[in-house]
Amino acid sequence: MKMKKPDIFLGITLCMLVLAAVLCIVIWVIQKKDPSPSTSDTGTSIATTTGEAVPSGSQTTPSTEQGQPTNPVELKTIDEVGLKAALDDALNGLTSEWQVVVTDPAKGSRIASAVNCDPNAWMTANRMAQVFIMGTVFQQAKDGTLTLDAVLDDVKAMIVQNDLAAADKLTETLGGGDAAKGRDAVKEFAVANGVQLGFNRPLSGTADKKNYVSAQQTAVLLDMICRGELVDEAASKQMLDILLEGRENPEIDPGLTTANARCGFVTDIEDGTCICSMGVVELPNRSFVISVVCNKPVTTDGAKKKVGELITLTESFFAE
Repeated sequence: MKMKKPDIFLGITLCMLVLAAVLCIVIWVIQKKDPSPSTSDTGTSIATTTGEAVPSGSQTTPSTEQGQPTNPVELKTIDEVGLKAALDDALNGLTSEWQVVVTDPAKGSRIASAVNCDPNAWMTANRMAQVFIMGTVFQQAKDGTLTLDAVLDDVKAMIVQNDLAAADKLTETLGGGDAAKGRDAVKEFAVANGVQLGFNRPLSGTADKKNYVSAQQTAVLLDMICRGELVDEAASKQMLDILLEGRENPEIDPGLTTANARCGFVTDIEDGTCICSMGVVELPNRSFVISVVCNKPVTTDGAKKKVGELITLTESFFAE
């Protein structure tokens, strides 16, 4: 019996070696059947954890960790310094009083130029009140003071056709039948939006009291419309559509050169007193606001021509 003990130990050792070998084989087989995730599998896993998995072949834009496009469409950078210098040069040497303000709604920037007057001073600008009247109408419609549908035709006549009678009618409506109260309502609306308007008389007629505003104030209001911030987004869009509605034979030709550009201007021409134009120019890929006020023009035709030149000059900086 003592001679057989080594054989028992040898058998036990051989069995253990066989079991170890079988275990190694089993582990190797399992690894072959369930490999580590590949690069493509990892991508699917990430897409699943951050939202719906992206279908194969989709054209979605790659995103960053914050969910923003890695290659967002960048708007053209406007040479604001160059535009300011060009506007200054265009006004240089003029003996009348000029204010020009350009805003870029997409970037929130503002370029201003003036000659022979304070760039922020009130200037005689009668019809410029029309955009303030339109804004007040939409504000009262939102507040439930008036019904927009009942006055919308007058708003369009006022803005698109420069109809002063429609403007005066709307002013009375805003004051509950009292024109003076209506003008106060319009001025209060302006102040509530951070600007001011000297609205002292009806837009039609020849009363002694004048209406005043600065190019900067009108530009701010139009800029708010473009950015959807005047009254609310829906009202701003409707006001912008009215401003850009097609019109024939404008009193001041903006002379735009960009194909498919749309523009909407409110103009004011009072011989010997003021030549004003304020509005929005919508280019195929960009929009800008421009407000021009000229007081004490040497000649009406000369001032009208200069306004058109200033609009065309500004367009050249915003166009692609």
